[in-house]
Amino acid sequence: MDLGRDQNINNLQTEKKGIHILLKARDGFYIPNKLEKIFLYNLCGIDYSKYSRSVDCIQLKVGSFQEIKFHEDFFFIEVKTTKDKKVKKLPYGVFFGFTENEETLFKRISNYRLCIVHTTLEKYYCMNYLEYSELIRTKRVQYQINFKSK
Repeated sequence: MDLGRDQNINNLQTEKKGIHILLKARDGFYIPNKLEKIFLYNLCGIDYSKYSRSVDCIQLKVGSFQEIKFHEDFFFIEVKTTKDKKVKKLPYGVFFGFTENEETLFKRISNYRLCIVHTTLEKYYCMNYLEYSELIRTKRVQYQINFKSK
């Protein structure tokens, strides 16, 4: 039994549930396909090959994806989920992991948002980098190491 892999699968399922909650909210959340995502990355000067996994969905500020012409027309959304019973009001008390790539984009791209979704309460809270920075109580770096195959 690989507990790390089991936890990773569980986290992915929870993230999918969080994205489903956002889509159900009908607040302009949208999951772009690969070509649409490449278009958005190019529009914002982001290296798709490096950051392709640093965005979960987008939130439209225009009526449809086809109306996007500028980076101001949408937000990149990185979803983090919780089901912690102690969390009653988002985003307070939430614990999550964040990759270096996700944080780099968040710091660099003005239309990037972190969205915390409580999967039990079915509520969400999106924030910009400044708010994120002000909310941090503790932060530590953790390395993930993969050895090469023989």
